[in-house]
Amino acid sequence: MPPKPKYTKEEIVNAAYELTRENGIDAVVAREVGKRLNTSASPIFTVWNSMEELKDEVRKLAQQKFQEYMDGIFDYTPAFKEFGMRWVAFADEEPNLYRLLFLSQSETHNPYVRFKQDFTSLIKLLVTEVINEFGLSRENAEDLINQMIVFANGIAAFSIMNNDSFSKELISRFFTQVCIGIVITDKLRDGTMEMSVAKAMAGSCVSGIIPQKKEKE
Repeated sequence: MPPKPKYTKEEIVNAAYELTRENGIDAVVAREVGKRLNTSASPIFTVWNSMEELKDEVRKLAQQKFQEYMDGIFDYTPAFKEFGMRWVAFADEEPNLYRLLFLSQSETHNPYVRFKQDFTSLIKLLVTEVINEFGLSRENAEDLINQMIVFANGIAAFSIMNNDSFSKELISRFFTQVCIGIVITDKLRDGTMEMSVAKAMAGSCVSGIIPQKKEKE
């Protein structure tokens, strides 16, 4: 009969998760997790077959934490911009979880592909909002969200690597300019916008608007 686990799976995962938040996923080795639990490395392997299995569970907790950051974005307008700003905030506040989710390469998926698989429902809701906001085709709305994700990841990575945070106002302006630029390009290309309207739209986006919480009806 195999030895009875001294610690539950949940206790071990939580210890590994907190270790990741503080020191990064590379710090999750059996010896260090054991120290967190005031024990040796041995009990870890009475519950897990490998450290990779444990790290997969840590990644799931990191995904849940990211989803918590995104909960409620559709209470704001524009929601897709609130999404971008919270993306960067997550990187600022949880840099090691961010590295795990979006800056680490796996054998099967790059972080961008993995994100689109893990958060399919969120992306679909954002695409629908962009369609309603700007009257874009679904293809163009998906393109806008994809480019926002890439752009947000760039700002977040720069912030983490340089230990420097952008102000909310500057981030807001960045996202406004990128989004409006894509919208104008798509509409001019499709022939659904006059140049005079495009110029007015471009002029109005320079300052950027921080998303506002919607008033309850």
